[in-house]
Amino acid sequence: MAIWTENEVYLGYALLKFVKILTTEKLKGRLKTSPTATLTIHNVEYTGHPLELALLLNYCIICNTSKTIYLVIYNEDTIQWVFQDFAFDVTIDTFLIPYFLHSAMPELLLWDKHRIYYYYHNFRDTGVIQTTTEFGNLSRLSQNSIIHNVLMDYYGNIVVKMENNVMFYFKIKIKDAIKLHLWTNSTVKSLISFKPSGHIYLVYVFENGKIYAEEYPLKLEAQSITFKTKEKCPYVAFHNDIFNFFYFLDKGQNLSLWAQIVYSENIGLYIVVESYGPKILEIKDQVQYEVTSRYYSKTTSFVCVVSPRYENTGILSYLRDRPSKPLRVKYNWDKYGCPLKVNIREKFHPLVQLYNDNGYVEDVEVNFIVWEIHGRDDYSFNNTMKKSGCLNEAQTWNSMIELNKHLPLEEVWGPENYKHCFSYAIGKPGDLTQPYEIINKSNYNHLVWPLDHSGIYVFRVKILDPNYSFCNLTTIFAIETFGVIPRPNGYMVAAFVFLLMLLFLSILILSYFHYMRIYRKYIYEPLHESERKKKKN
Repeated sequence: MAIWTENEVYLGYALLKFVKILTTEKLKGRLKTSPTATLTIHNVEYTGHPLELALLLNYCIICNTSKTIYLVIYNEDTIQWVFQDFAFDVTIDTFLIPYFLHSAMPELLLWDKHRIYYYYHNFRDTGVIQTTTEFGNLSRLSQNSIIHNVLMDYYGNIVVKMENNVMFYFKIKIKDAIKLHLWTNSTVKSLISFKPSGHIYLVYVFENGKIYAEEYPLKLEAQSITFKTKEKCPYVAFHNDIFNFFYFLDKGQNLSLWAQIVYSENIGLYIVVESYGPKILEIKDQVQYEVTSRYYSKTTSFVCVVSPRYENTGILSYLRDRPSKPLRVKYNWDKYGCPLKVNIREKFHPLVQLYNDNGYVEDVEVNFIVWEIHGRDDYSFNNTMKKSGCLNEAQTWNSMIELNKHLPLEEVWGPENYKHCFSYAIGKPGDLTQPYEIINKSNYNHLVWPLDHSGIYVFRVKILDPNYSFCNLTTIFAIETFGVIPRPNGYMVAAFVFLLMLLFLSILILSYFHYMRIYRKYIYEPLHESERKKKKN
């Protein structure tokens, strides 16, 4: 979304967040215009490229009678403003509405109240859409009505609707328009709309508030008018296998298409394949010719390949940040689901699979990394850098955090800064006995758990290979380890030992007094008795 005032442009993002990207004062400095000139924003429209935004600018020094319209295109990917070879002198009160066509190179329609202006072939071919009379002034051909709307479908059909329901028709790259038969009463309020299938509808709005939609046979109406012109099409047939309006390609994928044109001899026609935007597509084409009974046939096959070389310019001691107090985290069962239970003596190798809206696509075989989202680092990897074949020290979480202290943990390491360790020319020598923290499907690198305690780990996965996908592919999985023999409580052991010792001492003391009593009875008492007997005698 883009919103603007006369002097500022904002881009809208999720949660209604808007960011200012331009002011006319900054733009005047970039364009090096006269300091006394007036520069304002006339209109804003997205181009055919999904990341480009076009600005029509009003420029004048003495703004009394006329002004000049300039065009600047902003690319959200490269964050660059490009001044186009475009200048249009109009009266001071003229307001123009832009409409970019579905084409590889930028092509534009502009209209005011009375005329439609075309800018084809990257603004090199310009002019006014002509009619049979009145030099393209559509108002004079429609009882002085003004242009209400201009709409184009995916097949290049363009319909111009006037406010009194008179309609004109032409196609993309065509410079002449024809007036269609009157279909609706001039007093009825209506608008035109296209469905993705290409059908056109007239939507009527009545005074009682009711809305009625009626399909309009555009193709038949256009043919009934053009039949009278007796114009001859330059080609006999044109076929292709482009069945979709959009094709989405990821890195490493390719798209094969073909197109065929059949035309009479002595008419030189050809098929042009153009590419517009970042240079991330490698296009290979092949042309085949065939001559049959005074007719020529050209078939062009082309393959679009996304270049693989493209780079977009709980416990304190277990936590990565070593916080000053214990961290208590509540596991979100609704978000993460049931964790996988893994014995602490078992090594765990994650298998990552790619899915889209239609289901399973493939197993991910390229490099990826994992990290515990709550900061735990009491796990390791069974492979060392040397065992994995590294020639120089590999990237690790600690080294990447040290290099990117200003970034959050999830952004310090990714495809944009990944460097492998299998070349002497990349990286630097170091300790190759460190754990190798990069995993893929075939390197047998596993997660290793601590043996002295169990826990729950919530891992996030990120694809590390920069040539795998344009998307930031991530997912989350949870692990719960088990198998630790519970440690006895120290206080309980001490208390138990104290009780044993107390019991032992108690028994010992009781035994002492018991044996003393027996000793007196059986030893001392008989001796006294014998002495008494002697006295009696």
